[in-house]
Amino acid sequence: MIHLIRNKIFPSNTYILTDHNETNCLIIDPGLDESWIYDQIQKINVKPVAILSTHGHFDHIAGVSFLKEKYNDIPFYLHEADIKISRSVNFYMKVAGIDKRIQTPVPDFLFTKDYEKKAIHGFDIDIYNLPGHSYGSCVIRTGANLFSGDIIYKKGLGFNSFPGEDRDKLRDSILKMFTMFPGKFLVLPGHGESEYLQGIKRNNIELVGFLETSLND
Repeated sequence: MIHLIRNKIFPSNTYILTDHNETNCLIIDPGLDESWIYDQIQKINVKPVAILSTHGHFDHIAGVSFLKEKYNDIPFYLHEADIKISRSVNFYMKVAGIDKRIQTPVPDFLFTKDYEKKAIHGFDIDIYNLPGHSYGSCVIRTGANLFSGDIIYKKGLGFNSFPGEDRDKLRDSILKMFTMFPGKFLVLPGHGESEYLQGIKRNNIELVGFLETSLND
């Protein structure tokens, strides 16, 4: 089962992916409301066994250190291409006008390839590095669910002028998603609402315009 936790300090989505027995869970993209995330996990009454971030921006890793401390130093996974960005989270929070500092998390395990299949405490996870929003941006797949980070949304685009952003690479990555995954797969983005891939392809007018304009450049 997938539980959505909406962060409020800086709006973003944190996901709790539980196993079939609702016993253990993975934490995906812990945002800035670390205490709120912890409280919601306690209510669900599951045991976190690992933390995964789709990429290294502050709104996707800010809660990592806090939650590792709460849960016996569970491992943190990140793509190696986003290590540099992840080390600058406090700087970028300051630039964004967020009056907060965090302990910069250090990954325990690094994704290093364009595609990797991982078994993490009984969870079968597929990791696809699809750069463009950042060098190390990944889609995390489990079954027919795609945790897309800031690569693709139900509505709009995720440009924010952070280092590592490349519109051409992002276009290529989104087009890859449309060819790699069936339209019935559910996209669970880093911001906003979930939507099936075919619905995004059909109804996200801004995205369609971006893809068409880029292809015609």
